[in-house]
Amino acid sequence: MRRVVTELVEDTAADGGVWVQPHFDPRSYAHFGAPEDVLDLVLDAGRQAGARCGVGFGLTLAVSRHATPAAAVRLARFAAWYAGRGVHALGLTGHEGARGTGEFAEAFAIARTAGLTSAPHAGELRGPDSVRAAVDRLGATRVAHGIRAVEDPALLELLAARGVSLDVCLTSNRVLGLVPDLARHPLPRLLAAGVRCSLGTDDPLMFGASLTDEYRTARTALGLTDHQLAAIARASLETSDAPPELIAAATEGVDAWLG
Repeated sequence: MRRVVTELVEDTAADGGVWVQPHFDPRSYAHFGAPEDVLDLVLDAGRQAGARCGVGFGLTLAVSRHATPAAAVRLARFAAWYAGRGVHALGLTGHEGARGTGEFAEAFAIARTAGLTSAPHAGELRGPDSVRAAVDRLGATRVAHGIRAVEDPALLELLAARGVSLDVCLTSNRVLGLVPDLARHPLPRLLAAGVRCSLGTDDPLMFGASLTDEYRTARTALGLTDHQLAAIARASLETSDAPPELIAAATEGVDAWLG
């Protein structure tokens, strides 16, 4: 487990990243020990590797749509206990057809009360209604994927007005068949609508793309300009759960690159 976390941080540093916050559920590794022990180990390994590599490290605890709402509530309470101690957000993973988004409202209310960011997956395998439910029912301020929002102009206006950001994963969307080819990916339309977007790898081992690859793809396949790429990089920082001083230093770096 320490090796996995260490290599994740090292890969982030090699890609020029300054903050990494993976989705994680310590209960999935019960054979290693109690959830508290597993989480403490992961946080310690991430912080140690981060200090060496110059990368900030935090976690999003991930509720599964394939689990019961009661299980989600238990994980949310566990996440709330670690708020301010390395856990920054509550996520919602799994197939969007497994359970309705609204069934997890109680869990996300617990997380938000504890000061955690609401950052569910939505709008990947299901349409814009899934994104709207994530915002309206779960209080999402950051949505993993969310690209199906482009199908609803009113939803795009809502996302832009509220500053809800989308973590877009180009290669994953192509591999999973969500877009017929990258040239027709909706990212440019999302940006044109004023929606803040970041670029992410989703699962780099599964989809074979690094963060650098995602930015390169955005330039070559979608024709994004330097200004657009810089705006994406800024959004990825400013909408993250990284410490303010890290965000400030990193955005200065983005501005320097653009200059």
